[in-house]
Amino acid sequence: MLSSATPLFRTLGFVLLLALLGLSVPGCISPPDYSDTPQIEFRDIMLQPIVNRFGPFDSVRVTVSYRDGDGDLGLDQDNVEPPFNPTLPNGTINPTYNNYFCQLQIRQTDGSFVDFDPPGVGYNLNGRYPNLTPISQGDRKAPLRGEIYYGFLLPSNPFTPAGTVIRFKVTILDRSLNRSNEIITNPVTVTQ
Repeated sequence: MLSSATPLFRTLGFVLLLALLGLSVPGCISPPDYSDTPQIEFRDIMLQPIVNRFGPFDSVRVTVSYRDGDGDLGLDQDNVEPPFNPTLPNGTINPTYNNYFCQLQIRQTDGSFVDFDPPGVGYNLNGRYPNLTPISQGDRKAPLRGEIYYGFLLPSNPFTPAGTVIRFKVTILDRSLNRSNEIITNPVTVTQ
């Protein structure tokens, strides 16, 4: 009898050893060593034409991946206390109110791209991405990575008629006011 039970005990012992090793492995894995300054990479851009009661638009969605060593990414909409208040004491727009900065560029006839800054139009694609810090993290600093999907509408206008090739420069800001590297999207063609 003992000889027939021995393989069972060996199997159970082997399974128990594997289970113990499996439990010890997560303790050996150290968290990734990301910079506290966010790093982003371009992932994707989609442009889709939309026609509604307000007229024709191109809907754009830019996807970037991010890494941040202390995980202090994103702002809640009600986060408007300094340094994230909408305006500065002198009444000018506060550049740190937004945390996502998107600069439209237009391709020229020679193939180069230039920033699109029409005078007096107030054409601004900057905005806010939401707080990405997991609630479970609390106030602890911890590495964070993922993707940000940022969407906006490009209204039909004489500066970027249908057929115009455009692209975007993007940077993000964390709550410590560290600005990420700048990425440039692939070019897309305006349809409206």
